[in-house]
Amino acid sequence: MDSNCEESSLYPADDNKACISALLHCCGSMVFSAVLNATLQLNLFEKIAKANSSSGVSACEVASMLPTQHPELPKKLDRMLCLLASHSLLNCSTRKNEDGDTERLYQLSLSGKYFVNEEMKGCVASHPTFLNHPMIVDAFLNYKEILLDSDKGLFQKVHGMSLYQRVNSDSTLNKDFNKGMADICTIKMKKILEVYCGFEEISLLVDVGGGIGQNLNMIISKYPAIKGINFDLPPVIQNAPNYPGIEQVGGDMFESVPKGDAMILKAVLHNWSDEKCLKILSNCYKALPQNGKVIVVEFLMPEAIQSTEVDKMVTSFDNLMFLDGGSERTKKEYENLCKRSGFSNFRVVCKVLSALGVMEFRK
Repeated sequence: MDSNCEESSLYPADDNKACISALLHCCGSMVFSAVLNATLQLNLFEKIAKANSSSGVSACEVASMLPTQHPELPKKLDRMLCLLASHSLLNCSTRKNEDGDTERLYQLSLSGKYFVNEEMKGCVASHPTFLNHPMIVDAFLNYKEILLDSDKGLFQKVHGMSLYQRVNSDSTLNKDFNKGMADICTIKMKKILEVYCGFEEISLLVDVGGGIGQNLNMIISKYPAIKGINFDLPPVIQNAPNYPGIEQVGGDMFESVPKGDAMILKAVLHNWSDEKCLKILSNCYKALPQNGKVIVVEFLMPEAIQSTEVDKMVTSFDNLMFLDGGSERTKKEYENLCKRSGFSNFRVVCKVLSALGVMEFRK
């Protein structure tokens, strides 16, 4: 009796798909994270980009660029590159080598180019470096703790201090955190400046919680008529560079903010509870003239979640916010914050990356 059988005759296609998905979730994310981190540590994306081959480079060619050489290196490297290709960070093709064997060739994909520092679009390579810091990994390994304490962020629950306290006392974590946040913010701001025209009417713009001022500098570089005030905590401002047209001001946004005819809060409100957000927004309201506005830039959580790349991105960032007790919000939740803090008008002017909302709270 023939023991061969068609798989589809035994298992429904939907069940096979579900099983594959379940098996992928069992190990896929952890393995991918480890491979991506190793890839960044070895600068493999940079090496593939610098090879500048129109047909792609083989694992043997990439291996020859590494400082350590051994017979198994190309084969091991090829396995890692295969995984990156399956996640669309590399494009993979094949060719016949001199022995007649099939050899894989790799090139950077459009997504992979965002992991190369020279790319003008911006670079995200520093963010996984931050997420793979041992203290961050340790917090993630205790993820269930977020459900056991309503008052503390995950990092504080595990390590006894908030993430920001640790960042300020750990030079390595500080470097990884600030670099990761700055690079992500740069990518977002580049996208915003391509589509949002609401800066044109502004004379004096205050970036509340603006870090060292890189976002405000990007805005003023495009709109040089704007005068800028970059506002953050004194220890942050102390290390901020001098940008043309920008005054660096230290202070506490929970106490007061500098006056301007417009404010921008970019990736600030998602760090705080509703009560803290209302305090920040109320202080912005007081510092604005009539008809002034606050430009709020945050990811917008969808009401209903679907299995799309966009929803995976937003919900991943939302769960990342558990580290220090923050959260992403829906459009309705931001509209509620707008009205509760005294503003008369709310609107989502545009979105970039399909989910990053550029909102205006008008006085």
